Amino acid sequence: MKFAISIPIGSWNEFLPFTLESLKVQNADMSIALLDASGDPRVSTLADEYDDMLSYRRHGPDAGQSDAIIEGWENIDGNYLGWLNADDSLFPSTLETVTRHLTDHPHLDLVYGHSSIVDEQDRMTGYHFNIEPPGDRLYEGCIISQPSCFFRRSTYERIGGLKRELHYTMDWDLWLRLYTSGAKFGFIEKPMSRVLWASDTKSASFNKRRRQELKALIDKYTPDDLKRQIFKAFAIHAGADMIWPPVLREKTTRWLRRSGQRMYGVRADGEVSKAAALNLVHYQSTPACGLVLSTKGAVNRLNTGTDSLIHASSTRGNQIHLDFSAPVVSGQEISVDIWVDDTIDSDPVFFSNAAWQF
Repeated sequence: MKFAISIPIGSWNEFLPFTLESLKVQNADMSIALLDASGDPRVSTLADEYDDMLSYRRHGPDAGQSDAIIEGWENIDGNYLGWLNADDSLFPSTLETVTRHLTDHPHLDLVYGHSSIVDEQDRMTGYHFNIEPPGDRLYEGCIISQPSCFFRRSTYERIGGLKRELHYTMDWDLWLRLYTSGAKFGFIEKPMSRVLWASDTKSASFNKRRRQELKALIDKYTPDDLKRQIFKAFAIHAGADMIWPPVLREKTTRWLRRSGQRMYGVRADGEVSKAAALNLVHYQSTPACGLVLSTKGAVNRLNTGTDSLIHASSTRGNQIHLDFSAPVVSGQEISVDIWVDDTIDSDPVFFSNAAWQF
């Protein structure tokens, strides 16, 4: 089994070194294509550092993100495909986990898992709350996180591949066409990638082109009684991300997500349940000596794991400072257990972010 991974780059991103480093630590057979349309010399300089693991690289203009991804796959080997954007990175065990799962379930055409979310400061802010196991909910929204998804090349080619003309919804469109074609989907209950959600993230945009692409997919696939509701939900979330002031945006998005599902004990709005886990990895060159958990609510109710990883902990305001017993190096995956003490009658605790300390 071999993976073919495309990395389309439209502009320089500070997270691009993490993307490449996360591939370097994978224990799997793969070929990588780097497609650089940025014109930024920092991209080519960085690519030179990782040239020995790149099977194909192109620096120069292309016809857009989908065109670049396709170009990559057409020029490298691999019977399972995936792509990472310049601000995505994989957990270190991802491709090994996928290989094992596909070996155990050889009938599957596509597998995917969870994603953790990070902000511009590389702080974990939660989990991708829209991710769900395969099912007809895919007709109502993109329940698959693209960097955590890998699929059989032959099945992909059979349905016609990515649509070059799509700029915003090429992933959801592909999943829908695979699903409706009868492709077999599998789900891995594990965080497999880290995704940057920033104010300028492309999926936060609601410009004319994205509205047109979304409307075309909703009109074609979403049940009639839900079409208006689903399109409106996209509009509200985009408006919150792009227009509203930070305080209003936080309050509104928390209210919208209050009924969302929990991922590893953390609800979509950040509320921590009785038992929760933060799955973390960093790709900084400097080892981390600790972690700071920032919260909202009654931080005195929040407890953290006491395994050998945590040497000491202290509470300062709405933060819990954790000191590691040994440095956590780049590409080392850790899990920090947190839970709420329900013997204390107080307000809920909401997780805000986990920041590495170097």
